[in-house]
Amino acid sequence: MAKPLALIINSTDSPLTGISKFVEARDCSVHISRSIEEAERVLMAFPIEQQKFIFADLAVCQDTSWHSFAQRLGGSSSSLALICYDPHHPQALYGLFGHVSLPPSDSNNLHTIKAPTMIGDTPQFHEVLNLANRYGMHDITVLITGETGTGKEVMAQYIHCRGPRADRPFVGCNMTAIPETLVESELFGYVRGAFTGADRNKKGFIEAAEGGTLFLDEIGDLAPAIQLKLLRFLETRQYYRVGESMPKASDVRIIAATNKELEEAIQGNGFRKDLYFRLNSARIILPPLRERREDMILLIANFVYQACNQFQKQLKKLTSSTKALFLDYPWPGNIRELKSVIESAVMVSDGDYITISDLPMNLQHYATGRREEIGTKAIRNIEEGERNVIEEALRQTNGNKAKAAEALGISTRTLYRKLEKFALASF
Repeated sequence: MAKPLALIINSTDSPLTGISKFVEARDCSVHISRSIEEAERVLMAFPIEQQKFIFADLAVCQDTSWHSFAQRLGGSSSSLALICYDPHHPQALYGLFGHVSLPPSDSNNLHTIKAPTMIGDTPQFHEVLNLANRYGMHDITVLITGETGTGKEVMAQYIHCRGPRADRPFVGCNMTAIPETLVESELFGYVRGAFTGADRNKKGFIEAAEGGTLFLDEIGDLAPAIQLKLLRFLETRQYYRVGESMPKASDVRIIAATNKELEEAIQGNGFRKDLYFRLNSARIILPPLRERREDMILLIANFVYQACNQFQKQLKKLTSSTKALFLDYPWPGNIRELKSVIESAVMVSDGDYITISDLPMNLQHYATGRREEIGTKAIRNIEEGERNVIEEALRQTNGNKAKAAEALGISTRTLYRKLEKFALASF
């Protein structure tokens, strides 16, 4: 029998690590590719039935072509596993390798993940993060609520990475993306012959996440019958695959999320009260972006940096009017909308600055309707930046105004006028 194939897709921007020795020691045939296209050519040279492990570094997994690549592979073989890894921390694979055997349709849901960077400096966000850290250290079920786009899955990943299961799988499942008639079989799995077309055993999300964390997004949309089965699983840690009479035990952590008001759903008989109380014992409520105005500049800077790096563009800045618009706009889609807008603007922007004309039409129309307020805020932003530059120049020159003016490229008289304007009497 041929050795399993371990295909390592290592981005040209990422360092080669000891991962090849790691998989060689597990009696695999190792091939290294530097792109998704090269990896596809390698795969074509091996039999379909041969066991294959595809290790892709995180830079590859974030590429726009990765998702379509994973989908194409999903229907090609039942002996295939896709594993994303951090090339800087390959040791996380020790807890995963040998436990991966995913059904094709689920292969792109499994990740060994690096703890996401949580950006925010408001007291409200620090309170949320502190609670997440405390929940992370204890192996308990967590419910995350908040408006759409507030980062519930990112928070779930953060909790997972802070806990004892950090080196085990994290499996994400959006319940609204699965037809209601298939939810049970996707969640619990099924056995061969359970129904027409069930020609093999299939692992569900619970079994795929064994030893790790299962993230159930949009749990408020579960049908009542599935709610009951999920409740029983949470209480007994046992479940039945469709078509099977013997229960299976599971060691998996559940993190659930919803943007619905479950208390209202209970009143309308749309959500089980007992399941709600079972989940609500450890709850995190994510604030909407409009309540985190102080964090906006940090988030914008991070997303601009990520987008410029992803699209291989020189680092861009925002014009004062664009920054003022971002701070004024209510962002109904929250962080997801902000990130999407910045990615789009970075792609279409030709200059060094992102301008309002680079933004989607709805934001341009919003800016037109609030031109006076945004203009005032833009001027305020410019003045604040100018004040900060002057303060820094005076600090660097120990308060010597003549040297500070020279460093700033302005006359001493102009500097004194600005000191009076900004009430910088302490210098």
